[in-house]
Amino acid sequence: MLGGVVLLLCELRFEHREVLGETWRSWIPLIYAAVTLLGGLVALLRWEGKGRRVLAMLFGAGIVVGLLGFWFHTDGHLVTGLRNVLLAWRVPLGQDGGIKMGSQPPALAPLAFCGLGFLGLLVCAAPAAKGSAASE
Repeated sequence: MLGGVVLLLCELRFEHREVLGETWRSWIPLIYAAVTLLGGLVALLRWEGKGRRVLAMLFGAGIVVGLLGFWFHTDGHLVTGLRNVLLAWRVPLGQDGGIKMGSQPPALAPLAFCGLGFLGLLVCAAPAAKGSAASE
C-alpha cells in the first residue's frame, strides 16, 4: 500500500508542477502523501502496537484527501465533472470533444486516493494471523 503512496507522490509532483505556484490547494495531496509515507513506515515498525491504528487513520485521511481533490478538480460541481467524464464516451476517436487537453484538471484523478485509502483500511482492519499452517 505504501508503494502506491510513493507512486502517487511521484506522479502528483509531476502533474501538479505548474499549479504548485498558483494555489495552496495543489499542495494538499503532496503533503498528505509525504506524511503518509513517513508515518506509514514508522507505523509498520510498530504494527502489533498502535501502528495498525495509526496506519488506518492515515489511509482514512486519504479518502478525505481524495474527496477534497474531486471537489477542487470540479470546482464544486461534482455531477457536472462526472457527466463530462462520461460524455467522453460519445466523442469520436481522435477528437477532443471541444475540450482542449490540459484546460481543466482531471475530475476523477483525485479519487485514486479514495481507492488507496479504502484498500489500506481493509488491510489494517483484517484480523491478525493466528499462525501459519506450517507451524501447526
